[in-house]
Amino acid sequence: MLLFAHGGPESSGGAFPPWEWHPATVHFPIAFLLGGAALDLYAWWRGRADLARAATGLLAAGTLLGLVTAATGVVAFFTAPAHTEEAHRLMYWHLGLNAAALGVFATVCLLRQRPVESGAGVRVAGLLAAALLAGGGFLGGRIVYRGGAGVDPRILAPEVR
Repeated sequence: MLLFAHGGPESSGGAFPPWEWHPATVHFPIAFLLGGAALDLYAWWRGRADLARAATGLLAAGTLLGLVTAATGVVAFFTAPAHTEEAHRLMYWHLGLNAAALGVFATVCLLRQRPVESGAGVRVAGLLAAALLAGGGFLGGRIVYRGGAGVDPRILAPEVR
């Protein structure tokens, strides 16, 4: 497949290597999900049903994009080049926290489709999911920035290598 083709570690161009699709897609669901959770709280506080519907749309879009990003994360897990043992250990926690967050967000989206007004429990679940997502995102940053996962060592300063 051309999208996953790359010239190996010596290559200096071409399409994304397979592990780079995850960081290229991850920002969209994070923005939609955290934005949706924040907008939902604001809508609830102000009694704005129109904003609550918009929040539901953001949460649904973020959940669907989260599934795409999860798939790219699985590809990255199996294809990312050399990284530290600590980074590899954190990958399991990253995966677990984000899978839990996506599951809770999906449940929140399903509950919000009922004709009955969503109450405090659904909004607390959205906050819980946002916290799980933030924790998983923090670990993702550590995996890359401290564990070197997916980082080409040729671009690093000599003292870092």
